Amino acid sequence: MCLSLTAAAREHFRELALLRRVRDRIDREQSLDVEVLAHSAGMTAEQFLSRFRDAFGQPPHAYQRAARAARTLTFDRVLEPR
Repeated sequence: MCLSLTAAAREHFRELALLRRVRDRIDREQSLDVEVLAHSAGMTAEQFLSRFRDAFGQPPHAYQRAARAARTLTFDRVLEPR
């Protein structure tokens, strides 16, 4: 493998790890400030939005809404009387 390809792969995996940390932060927090999240990932807001969408298939706000809906459905099923 070419040295530049190895370096590019390392950078890609480092970026994915940062995006996973940001995704976990989105799961924990109520409010969503894209500028702050982008800064924590070391990216501009535009880069962050694009890379988040590439990595997880949807922008951060849509991810947060879908994750909340899934948690609500799961929680409702747990509380359902049998």
